[in-house]
Amino acid sequence: MPVFTVSFVENHDTQKLQALESTVKEWFKPIAYSIILLSEKAYPCLFYPDLFGAKYSDMKDGKEIHVEIRKVETLPKLMEARQQFGYGSQVNFFDDPNCIAFMRMGNKKNKGCLVIISNNGKACKEIMCGEEYSNAVFYDFLQQRQEEIVVDNNGKGIFTVNARSVSVWVKK
Repeated sequence: MPVFTVSFVENHDTQKLQALESTVKEWFKPIAYSIILLSEKAYPCLFYPDLFGAKYSDMKDGKEIHVEIRKVETLPKLMEARQQFGYGSQVNFFDDPNCIAFMRMGNKKNKGCLVIISNNGKACKEIMCGEEYSNAVFYDFLQQRQEEIVVDNNGKGIFTVNARSVSVWVKK
């Protein structure tokens, strides 16, 4: 059950020069963090160097290796998005292998968000948000996209995401 699992992107065992080394590509880290931070049943664990960066040296095959883990620039905003908008039930839009989306519906105290992810090129997805969102205006909380999305009077909008990126659209 998801209640008994902790999701992580990287940890001290998977970083470079460690026993289970299997680093995640830098472009994919914001995507992975958006999933573990904003999914309904997620119990995320953040990796300190992904938030603050890290530099270290270690020996491998008799040679000193210098390693730098750069911080994930969007991670503080993703954490803020979880705190402000990661509420309510989740509706998935998993109909394309390269562009997925999910919507958190919010609750009485907190509005939700629409997360759209591309693992390939720039993409867009037509989303039926629901009649309660008719004529609503959305903006990208992560500021990856500068335009605003206006949902039609039936509650349908076309949401965009940059190539190999994530956008978190929230109601203005």
